[in-house]
Amino acid sequence: MPGNAALKLENHSHAQRERLAFIDFCLQYHGSVGRSELMAHFGTAVASSTRDFTLYRELAHENLVLRHENKRYYRTDNYQPLFHHEPHAALKTLTHGFGDGLSVTPGQSGFCEDAPDLIAPPQDVLATVSRAISQQQAVRMTYQSLSSGASERVVVPHSIVNNGQRWHMRGYCRKRSAFRDFVCNRITSVIIDKAGIAEHEHQTSDAEWNEQLTLELIPHPCHSHPEAIALDFNMSRQNNQPVRQLSIRAARAGYLLRHWNVDCSPDHRLPEQEYHLWLRNHNILEHCANAVLAPGYVDTHGKAAVTIK
Repeated sequence: MPGNAALKLENHSHAQRERLAFIDFCLQYHGSVGRSELMAHFGTAVASSTRDFTLYRELAHENLVLRHENKRYYRTDNYQPLFHHEPHAALKTLTHGFGDGLSVTPGQSGFCEDAPDLIAPPQDVLATVSRAISQQQAVRMTYQSLSSGASERVVVPHSIVNNGQRWHMRGYCRKRSAFRDFVCNRITSVIIDKAGIAEHEHQTSDAEWNEQLTLELIPHPCHSHPEAIALDFNMSRQNNQPVRQLSIRAARAGYLLRHWNVDCSPDHRLPEQEYHLWLRNHNILEHCANAVLAPGYVDTHGKAAVTIK
């Protein structure tokens, strides 16, 4: 965004900046936008939408041109974004529509689809856990474990995390006296526990959560065409080798490596047809409790983790 446009935007209300962002997004990703779409989405009157388009033209007059035959504004070849539309957010907008998520909006593109969502947590579970985190309270819950079945737990949650396959609640489990991850969909009942929480149960005491690891992901060395993988994962070049350096919490590393099928063996022994990536600095997982999830990982004693397929 040009500096003078950014300064001028700051002089306008948040609501108007949202409407300008809508115009900017439609021009960038749909190629055109009409006054009726702006009015329908934001519930504004004709005069208000006219002012929005007038202001947008003042800020970025080379971005759009009005075609009088259909009263629509079209993106020009000189278009320069007035707002930064982050790619992940843009894809979500194209899939679900532009807005605050209160409802499915008519702004869905019809040409962009996301993967089916099979892991969305129940609303009452998500809301209760979220309130507990915000208010720094514990929860009392019934949890269905894959290994031990149903049990009652009291947990002090501090985060809700998507590991790529499931949403987890992370927090201090009083039953195990340790910080653990709990799959949100396996919580069958949950209520706020209003008893106080101790210092060692806070997020600040969760060592693995607070430790940042830098993973060095490179194309699997056995691949004949590593550049294709480098493009897949937006890798840069380091010493003439494609690499993607990713900073992540130690508490999340094993999950991510499993989700992306990263070969974490020291000698990249896993089949390259299935494992497109190799963790170059595999020793970084030595002090990571969930390294057992990482495909091919071998600890310092030579014990291998179970390969997840």
